[in-house]
Amino acid sequence: MLAVRDVNAHIRHPRRLPERWPPPARTRSSGETPQLGEWEKPVRHDSSIRRRSSLTAAAVAALLTAGAGVAGVHVASAATAGCQVTYTVTSEWPGGFGASVGIQNLGDPVNGWRLTWSFPAGQTITQLWNGTHTQSGSQVTVTNASYNGAIPTGGSVAFGFNGSFSGSNPKPTSFALNGVTCTGGVASPTASPSQSPSQSPTPSPSPSPSPSPSPSPTPSATPPDRPMINNNFPVTREGAYGTNRYTVFRPSNPSAVGRPMPVLVFGNGACAHTNGSEVVQALTFIAARGFVVVDTASVDGSPNGVNSGSPIPSLLTDAIGWAERENARSGSPLYQRLDLSRVATAGHSCGGLEALIAGQDQRVDSVVSLDSGLFADGSFGYSRSELSKLHTPVMFLDGGPSDIAYDNTRANYDLVRVPAVLAEQAQAGHTGFIFGAQMTDGMTAVVQFLDMTLNGNATARSYILGSSGLAAKAQWTVRSKNF
Repeated sequence: MLAVRDVNAHIRHPRRLPERWPPPARTRSSGETPQLGEWEKPVRHDSSIRRRSSLTAAAVAALLTAGAGVAGVHVASAATAGCQVTYTVTSEWPGGFGASVGIQNLGDPVNGWRLTWSFPAGQTITQLWNGTHTQSGSQVTVTNASYNGAIPTGGSVAFGFNGSFSGSNPKPTSFALNGVTCTGGVASPTASPSQSPSQSPTPSPSPSPSPSPSPSPTPSATPPDRPMINNNFPVTREGAYGTNRYTVFRPSNPSAVGRPMPVLVFGNGACAHTNGSEVVQALTFIAARGFVVVDTASVDGSPNGVNSGSPIPSLLTDAIGWAERENARSGSPLYQRLDLSRVATAGHSCGGLEALIAGQDQRVDSVVSLDSGLFADGSFGYSRSELSKLHTPVMFLDGGPSDIAYDNTRANYDLVRVPAVLAEQAQAGHTGFIFGAQMTDGMTAVVQFLDMTLNGNATARSYILGSSGLAAKAQWTVRSKNF
């Protein structure tokens, strides 16, 4: 068993990301046939040159060669370009905010991207992940990281950042990808024909007009304002690639989700790091709504070299690193399917303590603690002063007075300074949200909170913070602050 003093040493430095594997560049397979206009249009030749009886065979050949030179037109190849940017403020507090930015490429494949915009009210980026940035005044430039530079046609990448502002925090209104303004459509390329310098006294016949090809339809995407709770995708539960420390819950067909999926890393009750069977139903519920959930236990309960019973928060931060590598691994079902600017930690009981500590990592955008909290006496080596290090919104759920974590959960809510929600269900006890009668209501609250804080979804926000949502359900009481 790891000693408690070793746990802090295992927590990844907030700004240091694990080694990533860059995806290979996209290349055209040798068997693919280029379409007209994709590389270049064919050269047209006019063979209707009038012959004269007085011309010798050599002169006729010369005239034919000259005629071909006049009619030859070469159209230079031109790349199509188009993009759509989704800018979401995921959380906001006095003087500061977090945001995620998604880029969808609607044009030809991109290998290396640069996104530019101007902040309308002088906001300043203080830290950014999944890319690198420079800022001069209000003008911002973000370029790809080493592992996410390739965006196929219809593909997406995302990054996130924290920022500061003074007065107001309006959203930018215009973005440009590699110098092309993102309008949500594709710019049709226009090419000027270049004509051979040779001349002929005989005019070339006008070619018959050819019909313009119909543009390919843009892949449909899940509307950004659709609440995730309305989804219900089939779910695959599988062992994590390359390690037996994690179990992954994901939509079976990631492309059906229609947009990059947020990531939730989850710590189990009793800090069970081998057997995660009691959370299968709850985590399947979350994954069916369009999340990828990485649980800190082996898929079949087999030994994985990790002791159980004491918190190891680094298991959750390492799970984020695993997701980053999978997003970049060619051949992975999650290849370029994850939105790593929308990452959350969550956990139940002892796993909730892991989530609160791992939530200090700057890659994390939201935290959920189920029936849990840091102890007043500093049990497990973590004092309640750790709560001051949280930088994202947090949701605490407890099962009422019969929940052994009831008082501890309430005390943690009172101490945090970030935006926070305390949701209590009087009949749930300590395990009702995980595998009891309150599982559906509890996991619905988790999904709605994550949709609010990760995606900025207005419907989810109303459900969590409004009087007619979760607070209106029988046996539930909801408090919130700093939103």
